[in-house]
Amino acid sequence: MNKSGVNSFSLLELCQKNNRKEAAAKFYIFLVLKKQLVIELTQSAPFADITATVGPKFNTL
Repeated sequence: MNKSGVNSFSLLELCQKNNRKEAAAKFYIFLVLKKQLVIELTQSAPFADITATVGPKFNTL
């Protein structure tokens, strides 16, 4: 994200042309990265798009 100049990205955009299994796998990866403090996740309302931003340990990988 930092090197490419992008500050955030959405799960909806990442899963746009995926089937249900692929979308579920990407959602799971979001949760794992959140738990490891690599990304921060925000959601404005239930069932709304999830946005990922850089977390505190993003550059340590």
